[in-house]
Amino acid sequence: MANQTGIALSIVAFLPTGKSLDEQFAALTIVKAAHESGDYGPLLAAAKVENVKTEQKTRRIPDAQLPGTEPNMPPAGDDKKDEPGDDGRSPEQQSAGLIADTDPDIPAFIKNDSKKSKAA
Repeated sequence: MANQTGIALSIVAFLPTGKSLDEQFAALTIVKAAHESGDYGPLLAAAKVENVKTEQKTRRIPDAQLPGTEPNMPPAGDDKKDEPGDDGRSPEQQSAGLIADTDPDIPAFIKNDSKKSKAA
C-alpha cells in the first residue's frame, strides 16, 4: 500500500426539478446520465453550485501492478518440477515430510529411523 496526496472536493449544489412532469424527468435524466458516465460536467452546469469545500488529504492506495501479472505469483521461468530441492530431497519427499538422514542441522530424534520402525 502506498500513500497518495491530493485535494478532496466537496461540492454542494442544487438542481431544481420544476413542477411539471417533463421538467422533473429532464432533471432526473441529467442525474442518471452523470452517474452512468462518470462525467458530472453537464450536471454541474445545470445545477446551481452553493458551496465548494476543498482540503488536502492523504489516502492509501494499492501498489500498482504490472499488466498481465497476478499477485504472489513466482516470476516466469522458475518452474522446477521434478527437480530436487535445496536440501537434495525430491518434491515428493518434501511434500511427504520425509527428512534426509544426512542433514546435520536436524536433531537425531526428528530424523526418520526406518530400522526402529521395522523392528517394532
